[in-house]
Amino acid sequence: MTPVSSIREAGSPAAGEGHPSMRQWARWIAHIDQAMQDRAVPASRVVVLVPYAQLMDAGRKAWAASHPSGFAPRFESSRNWAASLRPFLPGPGDLSMDMARDSLMAAALIERVAPTRADAALRAIMVGRLVEAARQLAPLAAAVPPEERLAWAEPLRASLAPAASSLYWEGLLATLALTWVSTSAYATDVLWAPMAQPGAHADLLVVLQGFQEDPLAMALAARWGEQSLVLSLGEMDGASGVPGLHACGDAEDEAQRAAACVIAQVNHGHVPVALVANDRLLTRRVSAMLHRVGVSVRDETGWKLSTTHAAAQLMSVLRAVDARASMDDVLDLLKQAKAWPEAQVQQLEQLAREAGVSRWKAALQHERLAVVIPEGLPAWLEGLQAGRPLTMWLGDLAAALKASGLWASFESDPAGQQLVQTLRLGEGAAMELAGVTQAVDGSTRGGARLSLSAFTAWVRDVLEGASFMPRSAGDAAVVVLPMAQLLGRSFAATVVPGCDETHLSPSPEPPGDWTTAQRELLGLPSREALAQAAASAWRATLALPRLDLLWRTQERGEAVLPSAWVQVLPVQPGMDPRDLRPLTPATQPRPTPSASDVLPESLSASAYQDLRDCPYRFFALRQLRLVEAAELEAEPDQRDMGNWLHAVLRTFHEQRGDTRPGREVDQAWLDRLADETATAMGLNAGEGGAGFLPYQAVWPALREGYLDWLAGFEATDERPGPRFVQAEAERVANAGPWKLYGKLDRIDAQHSPEGPIPFVIDYKTESRSKTHDRVKEPLEDTQLAFYAALLPDDSLRAAYLSITDKRGDSGKDGPTWLVEQPDVLMAREHLQAGLAHDMARVAAGQPMPALGEGRVCDFCAARGLCRKDFWTPA
Repeated sequence: MTPVSSIREAGSPAAGEGHPSMRQWARWIAHIDQAMQDRAVPASRVVVLVPYAQLMDAGRKAWAASHPSGFAPRFESSRNWAASLRPFLPGPGDLSMDMARDSLMAAALIERVAPTRADAALRAIMVGRLVEAARQLAPLAAAVPPEERLAWAEPLRASLAPAASSLYWEGLLATLALTWVSTSAYATDVLWAPMAQPGAHADLLVVLQGFQEDPLAMALAARWGEQSLVLSLGEMDGASGVPGLHACGDAEDEAQRAAACVIAQVNHGHVPVALVANDRLLTRRVSAMLHRVGVSVRDETGWKLSTTHAAAQLMSVLRAVDARASMDDVLDLLKQAKAWPEAQVQQLEQLAREAGVSRWKAALQHERLAVVIPEGLPAWLEGLQAGRPLTMWLGDLAAALKASGLWASFESDPAGQQLVQTLRLGEGAAMELAGVTQAVDGSTRGGARLSLSAFTAWVRDVLEGASFMPRSAGDAAVVVLPMAQLLGRSFAATVVPGCDETHLSPSPEPPGDWTTAQRELLGLPSREALAQAAASAWRATLALPRLDLLWRTQERGEAVLPSAWVQVLPVQPGMDPRDLRPLTPATQPRPTPSASDVLPESLSASAYQDLRDCPYRFFALRQLRLVEAAELEAEPDQRDMGNWLHAVLRTFHEQRGDTRPGREVDQAWLDRLADETATAMGLNAGEGGAGFLPYQAVWPALREGYLDWLAGFEATDERPGPRFVQAEAERVANAGPWKLYGKLDRIDAQHSPEGPIPFVIDYKTESRSKTHDRVKEPLEDTQLAFYAALLPDDSLRAAYLSITDKRGDSGKDGPTWLVEQPDVLMAREHLQAGLAHDMARVAAGQPMPALGEGRVCDFCAARGLCRKDFWTPA
């Protein structure tokens, strides 16, 4: 990306007198001068209403340029004019445009008219739609004098009543919204008061229309009559040049190229640059790129408060305190809060990943994790689980934030400060919300209890409904704004990303759920009016100098067309301002490291298997001790099923011992242990979702197959046979100077004339054919030979116990089948000699090449280190 230069090119002013906006202002000011002269009104007695607040300063500058001396008119937006006349504080039942208040008021209104006719999920949807509908009607209601609003709404309310029962809820929301806005007071109501009437503070009202008609401004102009003047846009200037057209690849390519276009204009001294926010997500990405290279950006559109870091921190608290919280939820909170030691948090995460504990509830019951949980954390989390009234929720949440250390980060973050203010988390601020529902349903509703889930949903809605406007100091080189607000502003250059068919439609979708007939009845903008306004904004944009238009040609593999407006422009591909750098691909040979100084202290069966499969894998995973972090929230898989079955059988045989209680007792015993073990491991549907249900569904077949095999295998009073000795048996041995260690799934004692001999059994839940393949070549079977090397006995047996839910492929094997290695003693001798030889070579510094062969590489954790996919052919 082109770096930002601090030197502007000579002779490149930011925005000269020939700018289309300056010519537009010249026409407007000429009309204002003529109206003042015709009515003999001095400039100090004129109020000019502009369509949006940013035009106030632009109007003052344009007037000062044409009238260097004397008084100037007052350039005001309707809200700014109203605020200068009288401060406004909304009443408990007023529509305040504040989601914290409005959502409570909407819920109270719905409860009042439909107390028992909708479930909780439907009510939540209705609250959001009612607030949305009321906000869309509010500009129309504010354009009616307060004393006339009820009469204005009465005939409309009757017309909105649904004729069909299928539209009952839609009609209910429409009439509720109309009733709400017609009984609400607004900040601009003072403009209907005597203090804002002709002759009080002004004698002439000039209304500058934007691309879309403002109902309030037009109603005030009608009230002022002959003492008002309405100025429309008039004829738009033609295009000042051919815009640069940039067809980009995907969204990331579009963002990079848009940022490069902005930087190029800044480096040429063409500032300020307008960055049009057609696609908010894309614009935020572009802004981040500009911030990274030191370009100052002022965002006039803002973004949802819910997308800020402060909101993410707050929501992490509410997710963590849920009784069903995952381990990830709690760890996410602990890593952001400063109240708990970082080292202890890291230890807790490491142990949770090693143990495969994905639910916080399971962690509290886990013997290894319980001892490393930070002191006071369980009580702190449980303190926010019970339901309580909203005001108490807010107070307790504020206290919890202070105890966790997050409050301090909010105080130092502008978004955090706005979050505290928006949610009324400050001292005593929550009392403002207590009177909102009381205004509708009386005092009893003010103390209604909210569950944690209901409170979390309320917080989420409030944060979604609030906008965060980052502060900017001084003049910014780049201004982010909607296309409609380019009107009347002098930008030296304009960059418009998002000019595709999705984000720049010639026929915008009207907001809300209103039908065409309802929009016409209420006076809401029709689709045609919105399309005309969008087309006017597009024509005005094309008249701007130094214009770059960008769009993506594909989105997630799907082709994307440019906007229909772009397709009719003359083809003039813009130059890509990004610097191209030639890159020569480096060769990537197979790695052959040597590390004789980092030998492992001991070897397990899997470690030696790594050395035999691929020396580089042994180097990375065993010598460097690189460990792939397990996912806490991964869905249960075959490995979880194997671990669960191992734990069930271990506990079963340890508790059962050498007793033979009978088939029915064994069945009940195994069923109870299966459920208890799944709960302890966080695998049950109530703990970790439904991911483990398929494995639990095959449990009856596994249980019956295992008991059938066990009945014919183990010794009884009537016949000799193996007897259970130990499960998860840890053993240590030596092979030359090298220490071996391992944990054997099960050791039985096999009766023989010479006395009991060990019978090593390793459980396998893999496919039966794979288990049979393990014993075909004795010298290739590392696991059983290694386990045999851990035992000092001269005579022993070793086998895999294949446990599946179906019969073997041959039709002769049962669901549970013993697959014995008959040559285990010979394999043990060769393994001991081979291990000593191989490790001696490693200790001598022999290279550890990456073999990159066979199925070993398919699921290798070291594949990203050896770079097999990028090896250069020899």
